[in-house]
Amino acid sequence: MAIFIHLNATGQRLVEYIGAVHNKATNEELTELRKKLKIEALLADIGPLIDGTLEGAVRVADIVKNLRRLSFSQTNEKQQFHIDRVLETAVRWAVRPKQIKTEIKIDIEPDLIVLGNEGQVHQVIVNLVDNAMGAMREVAMPELSVRAFRDGNEIKIEISDNGAGISDEILDRIFEPFLQQNGSAKVPVWGSGSAMASSGSNGGELRAENRAEGGARFSFALPSVR
Repeated sequence: MAIFIHLNATGQRLVEYIGAVHNKATNEELTELRKKLKIEALLADIGPLIDGTLEGAVRVADIVKNLRRLSFSQTNEKQQFHIDRVLETAVRWAVRPKQIKTEIKIDIEPDLIVLGNEGQVHQVIVNLVDNAMGAMREVAMPELSVRAFRDGNEIKIEISDNGAGISDEILDRIFEPFLQQNGSAKVPVWGSGSAMASSGSNGGELRAENRAEGGARFSFALPSVR
């Protein structure tokens, strides 16, 4: 939304200046208007604004395309798929509505092909990222880390945050449905679809732990195809 508002303001400034030109304003009047409307800075920004808008449109189209593909994965049938595509789509889908300025680090080893249900894996990742974002609501500089790497015959996926972490009294019960921690740190609230069941059905046990440097880490593994 911010991009379109900014473009609208830019358009209004251009319309005002072009109108003055068409109305045969004097050179002195045009010079003063250029300064007032900051036309030089506006012209310098138009290229990046258009590039950013086009890039955003491409990303949205990519998300829609991937979500359409995922919508067909409603059964428990397993397929081979590249985990990088699912990870990147799920992270963008989960982070975009939060409107929280977050440093996102994505580290995915190349050519990771897994066996599982693509739609369910996507939902697990969305839930984990959503949980991480919720845990960082009170953090001054939120940091989300997403990793995927080969670990023997499996591909391991890790979602980490720098939030308050998980209290010891509920760490062992973290995957109970609708469990929520008191205070600013949020723990998973597995709603419709049951992310835990989805992860288990894909062959990976979902694990939770506190990081030594602060925050929490959730991980699961999927069978590697190669």
